[in-house]
Amino acid sequence: MKSKEKILAMQICECGEKSVAEAIEIFQNTSLPFKKAKKLVTECNKSCCRAALLKLFDMNQFGSFDFDEIDHLVEQRLERMKRLAEGA
Repeated sequence: MKSKEKILAMQICECGEKSVAEAIEIFQNTSLPFKKAKKLVTECNKSCCRAALLKLFDMNQFGSFDFDEIDHLVEQRLERMKRLAEGA
């Protein structure tokens, strides 16, 4: 299990090059709906990191963060990207 600090430092999306901590800060400082708030984090329209960002957005709305779940979702995305790169 990773520490909270390591999870906060993880890159949540390659497109926007934002960390989990930066994504949380963006979500906390906006009242935009998910689709528009996601663009502030990713700076793109891709859906590669949608699952992790949606869960993070929901956690922000409820005021409680499950860092183990965030870690799991980011790791799943990285594994998916790795498999896609190996298959190409």
